[in-house]
Amino acid sequence: MDFQNLLKRIRAVLIIAWSISLFCFIMTLMTGMRLPYAGHNNFVWLQSLGIFALFIGMGSALCYSRWRFLSFQNQISDQSKEIKQCKEKYRILVESAEDFIFTVDDSGCFRSLNSFTAAFFGGVPSQFVHRPLSNLFSQEIAEKQLKLIKSVFQFGKSIRDEFMIERGEYQIWLSANFMPRKDEKGNVISVMCIARDITESKKLEKQLVNTEKLASMGTLAAGVAHEVNNPLGIILGFTDLLLENVDKNSQSYQDLKTIERHGLHCKAVVENLLSFARQGEGQSVHCDINEAIKDIVNVVDHSLQMNDIELRLDMASELPMVEGDSRQMQQVLLNLINNAVAAMRQNGRLEIKTVLDADLEKIIVVVRDNGHGIPKEYIDKIFDPFFTTKSEGEGTGLGLFVSHGIISKYKGTVTCESSTAETSQKHRGTTFTLALRAKKEDRT
Repeated sequence: MDFQNLLKRIRAVLIIAWSISLFCFIMTLMTGMRLPYAGHNNFVWLQSLGIFALFIGMGSALCYSRWRFLSFQNQISDQSKEIKQCKEKYRILVESAEDFIFTVDDSGCFRSLNSFTAAFFGGVPSQFVHRPLSNLFSQEIAEKQLKLIKSVFQFGKSIRDEFMIERGEYQIWLSANFMPRKDEKGNVISVMCIARDITESKKLEKQLVNTEKLASMGTLAAGVAHEVNNPLGIILGFTDLLLENVDKNSQSYQDLKTIERHGLHCKAVVENLLSFARQGEGQSVHCDINEAIKDIVNVVDHSLQMNDIELRLDMASELPMVEGDSRQMQQVLLNLINNAVAAMRQNGRLEIKTVLDADLEKIIVVVRDNGHGIPKEYIDKIFDPFFTTKSEGEGTGLGLFVSHGIISKYKGTVTCESSTAETSQKHRGTTFTLALRAKKEDRT
């Protein structure tokens, strides 16, 4: 039997008891009025019974009221405890979340924010309450958010958006959901924002776009390379024939050698294009990436010294073999080092580091310089074919294009982060990160 049914039965019994008591009391009064001269002893028992019944009824009513009051008091106490527990769970959930959570009013001032948000911006929540959005975000982002907040207040519906914030030299992308908080009448009293860091997702998205773009360019490069290779072979062939019939000391011989030299340079460019177009062919081979780095460092060591560039090597010991041809890996490293040297020119610092990422079963190679950096508008274009920021005659724009193709061929990834004097006053330079797959037998 539940509490409600028990309450109904008790209420019914008390109503019957009250009715009987009231009836007895009324009958006593009526009898006394009809027989005012009757002997007192004949009716004293009936009067006593009526008065007794009336007091029993009144006492039962008081006990019932007291019992109901205590029952309601206990219910209110239990509900208060539940509400307090729910609030505490909500507070713990919000405070422990590694997301940006805050509420604002219609003027864009903070009403509350969790510890993670405050700590990210170098403070505690109480420092930012009642302060405008521009205290934490740039003016541009704050104005953009305020427009979304006003729309939520106006229409009472959630709005999603993405925006980028800068923290020092780092750029962080956030996916934010602005949700209305309403009162009992349905009026919006504030807006809650829950924003999540999607920087890694953005990087993966860029890699996917680059991969798809490079796959299309690979097909185009193969066609262009074959079309250029045929007339190029004829040019070099006839140049070789003419060289056999011309005096080596003549001006004509020197002119032909110039044609041959530039023809061979074009041939090398075509071979790079074909190499990229054939990146999916053949079986993966393996190499010791530390040995590949040491070999290429021996080649460029003189150039680094001539440009007064300090080289710092930090290579992890006992690394597993990586999937990739040694010569092709050296070509990738040489391209990255040459780009770094060109960016630093004099008195630079070049760092090459290898690390084992056991969780991802990959070897990470980091090539970092402190050169002038790559402007933001060029970051998404650096792996495009024939794109270069170097002066005319200093580069073909194929180095990173081919390097990306080689790394992708062996199921690896290459990413780039860079900052310039305009974006960072303290740290400037470019960092290329190669993630290479470990040899299957060496994986744990």
